[in-house]
Amino acid sequence: MSKGQRNSQKIFGAIELYSGKFLYKHKEENFNAETYIEFLEELQKHYYKRKNRIYLIQDNASYHKKPETYDWFTENRKYREVFNLPPYCPDLNSTERIWHYTRMQATHNRHYDSKDALCNALFLTFRTIQKNPNLIHGLLMPFF
Repeated sequence: MSKGQRNSQKIFGAIELYSGKFLYKHKEENFNAETYIEFLEELQKHYYKRKNRIYLIQDNASYHKKPETYDWFTENRKYREVFNLPPYCPDLNSTERIWHYTRMQATHNRHYDSKDALCNALFLTFRTIQKNPNLIHGLLMPFF
């Protein structure tokens, strides 16, 4: 943003490793168990296929460990299995590679006059990834 201010955006993201299918959700408010569960419900709609389970690998964000999140996982265990990464292991988190790619494509050494301009650049990069998952296949190869 302007005047050297840091303007981070709150964005949930998930990537299907084999296809490169990418889903994201921008949040205006802070991340918490409630907003994470909303994102999980969207993931379930987009990724769950009859008789196939979702294997979700997540980092150690505090909202991942809240009782209401665990309750949601318990209620939806027939649809998904959850694995938690060890603490401080961004190298094992495939979504971190997408965030890095996005920074390089949309925000690195760039100035945006407004939050909206920044968000538009981010969302354009995300839509490009969604339309052309081959752009990120190389980033995901270590996870196969």
